[in-house]
Amino acid sequence: MRRLSVLALCLALAMPVLAQTAADPEHQRRLAEQKLKLVEMLVNAPAAKAAAASKDGEVAALIERSRGLLDGARAALAAQRYPEAATALDEALRNVSKANSRNSGGLSDSVQKQRLDDMGEQVATYRGSLVEIAKGPKNGAEAQAALTRVDALAAEAKRLATAGRLGDANKKMAEAYKLAVEEISRLRSGEVVTMSLKFNTPAEEFAYEQKRVQSNEILVNMMIAEGRADGEKRRMVDGFIQDAGRHKSDAAGHAMNNKHKEAVESMEKAFAQLNRALQTMGVPAF
Repeated sequence: MRRLSVLALCLALAMPVLAQTAADPEHQRRLAEQKLKLVEMLVNAPAAKAAAASKDGEVAALIERSRGLLDGARAALAAQRYPEAATALDEALRNVSKANSRNSGGLSDSVQKQRLDDMGEQVATYRGSLVEIAKGPKNGAEAQAALTRVDALAAEAKRLATAGRLGDANKKMAEAYKLAVEEISRLRSGEVVTMSLKFNTPAEEFAYEQKRVQSNEILVNMMIAEGRADGEKRRMVDGFIQDAGRHKSDAAGHAMNNKHKEAVESMEKAFAQLNRALQTMGVPAF
């Protein structure tokens, strides 16, 4: 039996921020290079490649535009025009996020069905917490109302999937996931949220952690596409996404070597970084 216990994260995440002036060329260079690596990773990710091959012309155009902006940013960096490079990379990041959020036709039915099943499993996990809150006297009525809304979104997702609209179904299920996370954090503000999960093998636990991370990645993309990471927030969010990517790579390496315990630990770190990205964008997450 594995117990997860974390403080309800509607509390603000305290983070030390180093004071840097916008006119500092070295700071501008480091920031632009950081964004460059992130854009390169996102543009070359499977989701972006699927979006580029999408039958939706606007989605494909967003990816191609991002690649053009990436080339322009590299040239600007080489010429030490750091603000210009950063501006181009910011626009490229917005385009990739929008493309990934809009794209559905570029993914095969089997991939979309698996994504829907994984997200549905996460919704079911958090739904259980809402059911428990609904039984209590403190926030029972509010929890029941939230549960009704979550169930309605999940039911709509299943209806859309049955109708063959898998892309729309995934969006609805992601909305259900987002709502469940936000409501549990709000209703249990100041409490300790505890969930008990049982895994028969470390490999099974690793598979579960992969699904948790994927759900958070979808949610992060949704929030970026909604404009929740504008301005200075974007630098922080990008940093968390990069850290999550490194931990995911570590986890994949451990799993290939059958070191599933270490893989789980790395995946948990990736999940935590994505949570920080969500919190920075004003989304309670735990």
